[in-house]
Amino acid sequence: MYTTRFIRLRYLVPSSFYTIFVPLISSTLVYVLFSVLGYTHLTLPLLPITLIGTAVSFYVGFKNNSSYDRMWEARRIWGGIVNSSRMWGTMVLQLVKDKEKSTQLIHRHIAWCNMLRLQLRKNKVWSEKYYQRYTSSLQRNQEISFEEKVAKILSKYVSAADYTLVKNKGNIASYLLHLQNSDLKLLKDNGTIDAMEYMTICNIIQELYNQQGGCERIKNYPFPRQYAVFSRLFVDIFMFILPFGLMTEVIKLAPTAPWLIFPACLIVSWVFNWMEQVGDFSENPFENAVTDVPMSAMCRSIGIDLQEMMGAEEVQERLQPVNGILM
Repeated sequence: MYTTRFIRLRYLVPSSFYTIFVPLISSTLVYVLFSVLGYTHLTLPLLPITLIGTAVSFYVGFKNNSSYDRMWEARRIWGGIVNSSRMWGTMVLQLVKDKEKSTQLIHRHIAWCNMLRLQLRKNKVWSEKYYQRYTSSLQRNQEISFEEKVAKILSKYVSAADYTLVKNKGNIASYLLHLQNSDLKLLKDNGTIDAMEYMTICNIIQELYNQQGGCERIKNYPFPRQYAVFSRLFVDIFMFILPFGLMTEVIKLAPTAPWLIFPACLIVSWVFNWMEQVGDFSENPFENAVTDVPMSAMCRSIGIDLQEMMGAEEVQERLQPVNGILM
């Protein structure tokens, strides 16, 4: 997540080369045909090109709105996870008087949050290479494997017995919630909590399952390619034909400076291209990109809140942005 007011050039410049490639080729072609070879009849009326540009802008706007909805839904789900985590800590500490058991339940919950984060950021085949363009250098330069990160989290927050049970599961986060519910059932059976308290706290687990499922739905179902691909194609087509319509207007304004076709086309094309790329930034919010939902910071915040509830003497520090990026 960006935390600075403006996006730094280090993230804009690498993605800007493509924005000038297509219009530069078509502008050069038009300039050579019109000014060098004298084929002045090859220009196009500006009106139909304007209509195409209007249609493209509406289509790109639809894509961007849909991408933003995905990103905002992901952020809302994680906001719900933060709230549910605080309620979980409060209920466990109030209802489970055994300090060792309450600590186990809370630590296991911290492990669940972090495991969900790791599972969501485990790249999919369709996005691994593409999203390298938007990946923070903090993430790109990490050499720790997914398995090593899992081992680090589980060894810190769950017991050896739990670690043995969950380490080879396909969905570790989901299985951790299963263990939470199993322990609550034992607490009800031995009379530590009554049936009403058991149902109340189980509702929190149900909500956590729903929130995990919401995240997995966004992660496992990418933005429909029929919308994304044609958005990119329409913008490229518009950028290519734009110089054929602008050349006559440039000549009308500056008959001795047909070279003005280059800055005119590049500026218009840059705007349209970045309108399209803004949707790419937002469509998949769990891909280690600089526009990600800041799950690492939110997991750390959850851990701090729960540790403070337990009265821990040593509490972790909150994550701070690095180079304007909070992961």
